[in-house]
Amino acid sequence: MRALKIAGLAMNGLRRSPLRVTLTTLGVTFACGALVTMVALAIGIQRQVETPFRALAMLNNIQVRPKEGKDADKAPPLDDAALANIEKLPGVAAAYPDVHIKGIKVRYEKKEAIAIGIALPREASLLGVADEFIVAGRLFDEGNRPEAILGLSVVKELGFKTPAEAVGKQIALEAAGLTPDGGDKFTYQQTTMALTVIGVYEAPALLPGAARQGILLPVELMKDIPGIHLDSALSRLKSGGPIVTSGYASATVRVRDPAMLHEVQVKLTAMGFSTEAMLNKLQHMRQFFLAIQMLLSVVGSVALIIAALGIVNTLLMAVMERYQEIGLCKAIGASDGDLFILFLTEAGIIGCLGGLTGLGLGWLVSQLMELVAGFYARGQGITGRLNLFAFPLWMVAVTVAFAILVSIVAGIYPALRAARVDPIRALRSH
Repeated sequence: MRALKIAGLAMNGLRRSPLRVTLTTLGVTFACGALVTMVALAIGIQRQVETPFRALAMLNNIQVRPKEGKDADKAPPLDDAALANIEKLPGVAAAYPDVHIKGIKVRYEKKEAIAIGIALPREASLLGVADEFIVAGRLFDEGNRPEAILGLSVVKELGFKTPAEAVGKQIALEAAGLTPDGGDKFTYQQTTMALTVIGVYEAPALLPGAARQGILLPVELMKDIPGIHLDSALSRLKSGGPIVTSGYASATVRVRDPAMLHEVQVKLTAMGFSTEAMLNKLQHMRQFFLAIQMLLSVVGSVALIIAALGIVNTLLMAVMERYQEIGLCKAIGASDGDLFILFLTEAGIIGCLGGLTGLGLGWLVSQLMELVAGFYARGQGITGRLNLFAFPLWMVAVTVAFAILVSIVAGIYPALRAARVDPIRALRSH
């Protein structure tokens, strides 16, 4: 009951100067709005960046490359035989080459599109790779059928009205490139494939446009595309090694459990390969985004601290205006602690109102910025909602709590001034 009475007295005190209190609250509102908007942007972008890692279940992956440098000619090639040996290691679920080829022609009837060929293992659905990015159809299954999964942009260029319309259709793939032909020579080759479209995917909005202009092919089909060994062959040739044993430029090794990443990395290094875990890359990105969040939080906090000065001014004015009233309250039995808590409560109410309205303002500003960013992105050929901002529940609670805390701290000095009022002197000044 005592707490309710103090809260009621605090509300009555704030109502006596509505304009001043409103302006002070608006200062807290704008400061919290700026803080929320900046932090929500950092969190939203972080989530967008991490989406491909999670959607493709890449946290269990290790990227393997042939060693480079002066001893590169002595290092083993990353070829099919090496991948077969890697798959035999304890804890390894799969090992497959990272292959992508630009300039692949995809034809359907009279329509043609230029796409980037990307290798995807048939075991993708069995390895925990989520199909969240599949908007129609499915991922590959076991077998050796000539199948493909098209990017949404390719589907549109081929004239399909909807992604589902493309599923089941027969397309033609044409590719050409240079293939190592022993020694230091290359042969120009061309190939044509008839494929069945089994799915359509849509890449996350923040990925480069090239990711949406892709055609996913099973690894065994990608091995038949000319030019997949060109990059690794040129690298091998520059280091003085024979290009006939060039192998692949990189490969992905998937472990069954992230806890086995280090153990498998050690064995891969002992085999003569360079390794880098995708989980480590994600940790580095999280550290970067954490630093960005801290920086933006500090900038937003400065605005909130400036708003806190307005709270100090408002409450000091209230103490001066209610000087006699404070003296009367102390004369009839109010303690110093009661008056101290009363003014701290007034400060806390201003902070709470400012924090709540600041959340609303931050959300509104983020929606407007989202619309502007989406309009610009569509002009750059990026479709779909960007989702640049994120408002997790913890951020909402922390923002309001921080606004209240800063306001209470700002109210300490005015509250002490009120608690130290001499009742006799205050009553005499009447």
